[in-house]
Amino acid sequence: MMAMDKAIIVSDQCGACKALLHGLDRKGALANYRVINVSSPEGAEIVSKLGITGVPDCIFIDKDKDGSPIARRCTEEETKEVLKEASGA
Repeated sequence: MMAMDKAIIVSDQCGACKALLHGLDRKGALANYRVINVSSPEGAEIVSKLGITGVPDCIFIDKDKDGSPIARRCTEEETKEVLKEASGA
């Protein structure tokens, strides 16, 4: 199975999203993530399918046996790792 892509779901109007992305960029870790905007068609579909009601949010994207993308929300521990990576702690 292919490695899953880590992605951050963001919105242009979200101050916390901008801060998270800035922190990841400052630490050289932003390249480890796909950034998906909720206003994009892909973002709108993911938000709807996963029931995401707030941003930023962390998801993993994989492919099913037919090659179609599937996504899941990060666990609390995985989200903490993203925040830790952004803060450099």
